[in-house]
Amino acid sequence: MEKKFALPFTKGNKSFKEFGVLMVLLGIVVVLSIVTPSFLRPQNIINVIRQMTEIGVMAIGMTMVIICAEIDLSVGSIYGATAMIAALMIKSGISPTLAFIVSLCIGALIGFVNGFLSTKAKMPAFIVTLGTMQIFRSIAYAVSGGKSIGAFSQESQASWVFGIGGNIGPIPLQIIIMIILYIVTYVVMKKTRVGFNIYATGGNKRAASLAGIDTDRMKIISFVSMGILSAFAGMISIAYLKSVPTTAGSGREMDVIAAVILGGTSMNGGRGSILGTFIGATIMAVVRNGMVLLSVPAFWQSGFIGIIIIVAVLMDTWITQRKSIR
Repeated sequence: MEKKFALPFTKGNKSFKEFGVLMVLLGIVVVLSIVTPSFLRPQNIINVIRQMTEIGVMAIGMTMVIICAEIDLSVGSIYGATAMIAALMIKSGISPTLAFIVSLCIGALIGFVNGFLSTKAKMPAFIVTLGTMQIFRSIAYAVSGGKSIGAFSQESQASWVFGIGGNIGPIPLQIIIMIILYIVTYVVMKKTRVGFNIYATGGNKRAASLAGIDTDRMKIISFVSMGILSAFAGMISIAYLKSVPTTAGSGREMDVIAAVILGGTSMNGGRGSILGTFIGATIMAVVRNGMVLLSVPAFWQSGFIGIIIIVAVLMDTWITQRKSIR
């Protein structure tokens, strides 16, 4: 039997998941402020938010993809490959502006390929994006010769494109850009026909199709958005680090998916919110920062993130089953 479709912001679906996730975030902050007083220092708070910008930006696109009842495992590779290509272009003397645009176009193209193969070729998105993840990870290694790439010189740093590495007062510009992206996407998902159609596609694809919604188009739009935002996150990385390591983006897909699931987006599609994703991304950044301050070894950090993903999916499954029983 097809599952019923209901928008998460309608009266019939007041789960207040965002409030629960926000309480979790506040609880983590309280605990960390007790066990490590340096956590609440203003500079550390700014660092936490700055460090979440890349994951936060990619999580916007992943929210759209998962709401469509799909998944994208290639985001880390898109992030790394486009950043590597942009760095090589700049190093060879090409305008940073052109490198920025080309990288976003490459991200959009990869997203389109992912979406096209998942919809028109009827291939599972998991398999498609697993394949493109490996392909573009290999491309990043190949074009760099297995070496980290220094991105650009002092002269090219004056380009407005990589002004995203600068500050407005004490606030890094990339934080402001991330917040603007969240506000714009929130409005699109909640107030526009495109947002409604994306929710409808993931909530009940058959019913959405019968209602005249081009569900394949909605999924392709989501994958293309994912590709562009992954590439943009790579540009943020270049702007801040001024270089690209060969491992850039490795494992990022797990952090992005974890942030989205923690924010309350259902892996079954049709449910989720941009606000919840923002809170989920913040939790991921706070947890990672706390583990660094507590000197938790890197290998345990990855394991803890894995536990978070499993617990979040179990909670989502439990909530879905309870709603089905009711």
